[in-house]
Amino acid sequence: MSRYVIPKAPGLATGAADGFGSRLAKYIPAELVAMYTISIGGLVSAKPPVSSSPWIALGVIVVFLAATFLYFVRKAPAGTVRKAHMIASPIAFVAWAYPLAAPLLGAWFIGWVAIIGQTVAALAAWLIEP
Repeated sequence: MSRYVIPKAPGLATGAADGFGSRLAKYIPAELVAMYTISIGGLVSAKPPVSSSPWIALGVIVVFLAATFLYFVRKAPAGTVRKAHMIASPIAFVAWAYPLAAPLLGAWFIGWVAIIGQTVAALAAWLIEP
């Protein structure tokens, strides 16, 4: 099974293309989310000052968001697959990263924004079909 979304093939042989569930799982940059989770967990356990912790969380999110773009520019197959990942994967990353950073974000974390982010990521996986 490919780590990247399998596009529809031209013609009648389209059975191999990924469906919604597969696209949802493949658009989430699991390798980067895993490293991000370790980083945020370590920062939460370090208990940075409350005044600077939201800025630290935001900085880590931005760094890993940039890494998400770089990862798919370098690793994803060229063409429609790369374009699809360049749109859907950053959306999926932010949708995961924001709630994971909640302990550091404090008042900057708004629950309904996290829910909307998860919904937008799911919609992107549903709509963005290479």
